[in-house]
Amino acid sequence: MEIRQALRLMTLTAPLHPILVHFTIGLMIASLGADTIGFLFDVASLADTGWWTMVGALAVTPLTLATGAVSRRRIPIEEGPARSFLRSHMALGPVIFGLLIIMTVWRAVFWQDDEFVSGWYLLGLYGVGFVMTVQGYLGGELVYRYGAEVKRAYRKMPVHQADGAPPSLPSSSYAPEQDWKAMQKVMHGGTE
Repeated sequence: MEIRQALRLMTLTAPLHPILVHFTIGLMIASLGADTIGFLFDVASLADTGWWTMVGALAVTPLTLATGAVSRRRIPIEEGPARSFLRSHMALGPVIFGLLIIMTVWRAVFWQDDEFVSGWYLLGLYGVGFVMTVQGYLGGELVYRYGAEVKRAYRKMPVHQADGAPPSLPSSSYAPEQDWKAMQKVMHGGTE
């Protein structure tokens, strides 16, 4: 009975998409790093790491895509610049998943033959990393420029003082409602 009560009290208020996307990125970059160092310095244990982290990146990516679709449904967005970023971001998600499938299958051949990866494989994986970087930029624009999935009651960052005084919070006239209204106007195709 106590476990059920505790589970009912637990709520996950943060969107899952940005959490999971960092697993996809981190595991793919770890695979790239391990395989690059293993390739250059002939370290077998890093080749093993490259394989398993690539498998992990592929495994978490469907969850990343699914949570991205859920996040998209929660964003009240109309035609305009923000929508263009969103369309591009949504189009690249399945492309990256497809590229990860291809690279994981290719990586499996090296794993099965107990060989180090080839330079061509590494070049391909660096290409996937570039596509992920573009995808991350688009996602960052959606969050940081247009406020996608940002709740309205956020705090401003401290402002550094030019005279060397310690950082302070913005003026006391801060009104989150004004920021919320401005963000909504931008997301709906207007300007601030």
